[in-house]
Amino acid sequence: MFQQPMRVRIHARPAALIGKALKAAHLTALFAGAGLGTWVCFVTADSAYTQWAGSRALAAEHHDAQETIVPKAASSVVRRGGIPRGGVLGSFAIPRLGLSYVLLEGTDARTLDKSIGRVEDTGLLGEDGNIGIAGHRNTHFRKLEWVRRGDEIVLTSHNEEYKYRVEWVHLYGPYDLEVLDASHGPAVTLVTCFPFEYVGSAPLRFVVRALPDDATRAKLMAAQPPATAKK
Repeated sequence: MFQQPMRVRIHARPAALIGKALKAAHLTALFAGAGLGTWVCFVTADSAYTQWAGSRALAAEHHDAQETIVPKAASSVVRRGGIPRGGVLGSFAIPRLGLSYVLLEGTDARTLDKSIGRVEDTGLLGEDGNIGIAGHRNTHFRKLEWVRRGDEIVLTSHNEEYKYRVEWVHLYGPYDLEVLDASHGPAVTLVTCFPFEYVGSAPLRFVVRALPDDATRAKLMAAQPPATAKK
């Protein structure tokens, strides 16, 4: 006698469910990718708008200064507390690296998404203190990886230009805040995360210290109020 061959039935329903699941996963991945791309475009556009708006504000300030008939008391110092968080303090540039941004007040996430920011409670433009400036390693301070000793840093505020020269570059821990002490002034201290290509929260800080050139040092000293005479 011959045995009947075993018949294997393949049900269409599980296969259809698997197909639908794969299709849903594909659509989810597409939407996630589109959302991520949209966010990157938004951050880039927001930064570009901040550079444009900040440059317009600085240009308007320069124009108003030229048109002033009765000049106000001369002062190149931005008064502490006079600029709101995210407000424009001036401009920042490292010509050799092609870095040129408006300098904003503060280092909160929203501000640093737009541009570089002055570290709170550090020196102000036009003062002889230690001006701390922070920026993201993967956006505005990306080129800082190639900075070198002797590079010129130019800060501009209230129609005054201040020039500094890079003195050294060191790596510090995230809580080594002594580098921002006022006692190191007059100086500019740039801070970003390190390594530059690190994925996630970077373990170190890339710190650049720059000192004023002779002309800027003299300008800063002249801008300081005279010492109180002893009685």
